[in-house]
Amino acid sequence: MNRQKAKSNKIEISVIGSGIAGITTSFYLAKKGYKINLIDPKVNSKINNINPNNGTQAALGVLMGNIYKRSKGRAFLLRNQSMKLWKEWLIEIDHDNSNLILENPLIKLASSEQEYQSMIEISKNKKEYGIELLDKNSIDFWNSIFEKKLIGGLISHNDGRLNPIKLLKLLMQRLDEMKINKIEANVIRIAKTVNSLNKNWTICLENKNSIYQDYIVICSAINTQKLLNPLGHVINLEQVLGQVIELEVENNLTNWRKWPGILNYQSINFIHQNPNHIIMGATIENGTKPSLSNKQNLLSMNNLAPKWIKQAKIVKEWHGIRARPTNEPSPLLKELEPGLFINTGHYKNGILLAPSCAEWIGLKIDEK
Repeated sequence: MNRQKAKSNKIEISVIGSGIAGITTSFYLAKKGYKINLIDPKVNSKINNINPNNGTQAALGVLMGNIYKRSKGRAFLLRNQSMKLWKEWLIEIDHDNSNLILENPLIKLASSEQEYQSMIEISKNKKEYGIELLDKNSIDFWNSIFEKKLIGGLISHNDGRLNPIKLLKLLMQRLDEMKINKIEANVIRIAKTVNSLNKNWTICLENKNSIYQDYIVICSAINTQKLLNPLGHVINLEQVLGQVIELEVENNLTNWRKWPGILNYQSINFIHQNPNHIIMGATIENGTKPSLSNKQNLLSMNNLAPKWIKQAKIVKEWHGIRARPTNEPSPLLKELEPGLFINTGHYKNGILLAPSCAEWIGLKIDEK
């Protein structure tokens, strides 16, 4: 055993929150040899998108890491690193060959001439990332699908989608194999430890038990604020709801083999599900209750929906809540004071950014 691993084995870390940020942070830290507690009142609940326990379970799993318009800065670096890590992690996570794959490519169709001009610039600057321009002569198939003359678009060969339900289930299985301690409880408060146990932090649980830890990583989305306020740390997050609809369409609508992993048009993601289902989403709504008018706007594509969508049957619908920072960029990735970290506020990019954010936490703890 090397020196770093021996040191890690003596360190105990609690990760609060079992969405994708908490699960991947636990996974990454456990791989490095740290003793991990994963705390969440729903940590052992069934994983599904019918009654989602967190935003990840309601997510579509879209990975827009390479098609992102920027080529420098923090947001770009996190996206770029995550796309590299997901390639490695999928091999580690899916060693039972359950067919969890990055479903690619991703095609984004322009909604306006201005957007198309931006796409031309992206295609010039990001050829090495697998980005190609689709001009008006190469999108006849999509003209027929959306029943209108489209301007053009982009294809990103390395972006796509991870099925979030499959992903979460496999990650949870790996955590079990790694003997990570799952604590099914609410955290009432956290505080600096005042005792002789040589542990920096105390976590008080709803069952009146307390655990003493070297480090805490809070990955609790909107609930992060409640845990930090008593310590004098102010972070501002707002709840943003997203609705998703699954439609059954005519069986002979199209050649499904031509559909990419993700199609994005009019800021809506379209995902083909066998045999003739399409998932559409997600809306962006303030608050926690889904709006009927926003659902109708999604279905009508703001009055641009083709006939096949208008005639389709809704077979399933769900919604989830994302946490969005209000006065600083997403995500919130910080060490607030020695031994207290936050990894939250990923907004719409929780699955995309999860590996690089988990790595950032791990590297910071390694430095101690």
